[in-house]
Amino acid sequence: MTVTPAQNGTTLHVAVGTVVIAAQFPWPSAPTSSNPAVLAPGISPMAIVCQPPGGACVGPPRTFAARARGTAQIVAQRETCGEAQRCVSPMDWTRFAVTVVVE
Repeated sequence: MTVTPAQNGTTLHVAVGTVVIAAQFPWPSAPTSSNPAVLAPGISPMAIVCQPPGGACVGPPRTFAARARGTAQIVAQRETCGEAQRCVSPMDWTRFAVTVVVE
């Protein structure tokens, strides 16, 4: 299952053993798990793709494994929305959170 910034504020239901991939997040806002005992971080590649000057760079996808029943959030935060440009709410997200319920 893949999670992108477009799913900000949503809730996902997954089974134990599911791998969740957080993709297309602007660098350096690396997504993390709020509860690693439920949603454990996995091994992720280290490749950063940058857009033309003035645009944002996209970090590598992050993987998370649903290890136990419970609830966790995949969270990310950013303060810049391009080359040295501050984010402007509500057009640009500054905090991302998706709730993951592992059943």
